[in-house]
Amino acid sequence: MLPLLFSLGLLLIGTILLLRGADWFMDGANDLARTLGVSALVIGVLLAGLEPEEMLTAAIASARGAPALAVGNVIGTNVTITTIALGLSALIVPLSIHRNVRRQAIIATVVSAIPIILLVPGTVSRLAGICLLLIFAGYTIFLFRTDRTAIERMGEHDDDDDDDDEQEQPGGRRQRWRPLLLTIGGLVAMAIGGPALVEGALRLANSVGLDQGVIGATIVSLGTGAEMIALGISSARKRQSDILIGGILGSFAYNLLVTLGLAAAIHPLPVDAPLRLIALPIMIVAHLALLACVWYGKITRLMGSLLVAGYLLYLIIVVLA
Repeated sequence: MLPLLFSLGLLLIGTILLLRGADWFMDGANDLARTLGVSALVIGVLLAGLEPEEMLTAAIASARGAPALAVGNVIGTNVTITTIALGLSALIVPLSIHRNVRRQAIIATVVSAIPIILLVPGTVSRLAGICLLLIFAGYTIFLFRTDRTAIERMGEHDDDDDDDDEQEQPGGRRQRWRPLLLTIGGLVAMAIGGPALVEGALRLANSVGLDQGVIGATIVSLGTGAEMIALGISSARKRQSDILIGGILGSFAYNLLVTLGLAAAIHPLPVDAPLRLIALPIMIVAHLALLACVWYGKITRLMGSLLVAGYLLYLIIVVLA
């Protein structure tokens, strides 16, 4: 009984540190990014979609010799954010999706298709992992170069620099340090929370006899995906669906390219049959459902309830498989 409680305690502490660290990191990184004049949608894709806690969790799991946990975390998190995060948001307030999201949805789908193809044979090699990291770098550069709003705002920002300096209030320099401190503090918290979460997941898997892939696809992915769920609820209340959809699209691609790529670069990743034959197809269907919602232009409460029901069905299937 004591080992089980200790495992659950590590999971809880790791999740809290990851979420708190991610919150600090996002606040700091968001303030820093504003100076670049990036549009709201691209901020969602690159910042809300940036999931360093998942990257750290998968990388540590791979280094600890638990590749199934790393792969399960990637697939499970993508299912979580595209079902329950969107579903709960739509249940609170029906979401309206702007037409300009379609382009980002297509781009994210194209880059996500490459790692999905690599997962199908059952192994992701180190070379493939390095290639995925390079693809993400190109994806990020492409987003910046094609975001005309960002380029225009960059020009406006440069023109207004002198005026801002003249109007700077006492203590303004301290304010400039705040985003940097938040970003670094968030990274430190996640660096501690990641090992705690993985250790707790491994101990729990050994205690109850569950497969590592199942733990990664359910408990760990729910913990690391909780940030996007919280973002979804907040964006629904504030009616800022573009940031949520952009964040989900960015996170989906980030998990498959960076999280999976880094884990594979550390250690080749074998993909267990239950993950490859059950969880992976469910992830693909969830993403296709997201694409359908983007093209439809809104997500009603009925659609939201179906997405939440789909997540619950996913949990049942993965655990019982």
